[in-house]
Amino acid sequence: MGTITRININNLFWLGRYTERVFITLNSFFKYADKIIEKREFYGKYLEDISVPNIYKDFDDFFDRYVFDEEDPNSIYSNLLRALGNGIVLREEIKTPSLSYLQMAADKFKSCRGTDKIRYDLLPVRDAIYAFWGSVDSNMTDFDALRIIHLGKSVEHVDMLLRLSLPEEETFSALNNLVKHVERYVGQSGCIINKVALSQIKSAVAVPEKLGENRSALIANVEALIEVNFIETAAV
Repeated sequence: MGTITRININNLFWLGRYTERVFITLNSFFKYADKIIEKREFYGKYLEDISVPNIYKDFDDFFDRYVFDEEDPNSIYSNLLRALGNGIVLREEIKTPSLSYLQMAADKFKSCRGTDKIRYDLLPVRDAIYAFWGSVDSNMTDFDALRIIHLGKSVEHVDMLLRLSLPEEETFSALNNLVKHVERYVGQSGCIINKVALSQIKSAVAVPEKLGENRSALIANVEALIEVNFIETAAV
């Protein structure tokens, strides 16, 4: 594990989670956007699918606050700011070029508030996140730290697939990859595995045709899988 502190393990893990959360949430929002615009009450169904409480007054309030309001803990922008905050703390670990891509994504996101071309105008945010992942893979020299970031990314990826009820084949593949990732790297990273949660996830992976039936239990086990100090509460 080298010189990675327990606090930095937490920051690294959540940097991976928040960055992946923004990327997947943007993709899912774009997919729903046309349906939501055509049938405005559909936003309630969207919020239900991603397990976010409907605190919005109406469609216009949702469309603005859920996407852009940094004071809304469930908004896409507030999750991006959390990723950026963790990145700032980890500047030495992730290197300045990687941090600059997160800053670029946040700056672009903020400038888009009020746009009537949300899908088009927010595409550079996704591009910046792609560039961030390429940058950390190319520039980070502490491979234990890099593994922790990717572990957070993998956990969030599975968590969001389950919440969005995406095709079981895709979810099964992501769960299987998460199990392999955990078993291969966690012992070297300083993270602690919740062995009960891991066992439950492996049991679910063994019966892929029942993933849909076990979705709620799987989400709980994925959330409990990795134990690090100073755990943050997932906003989604």
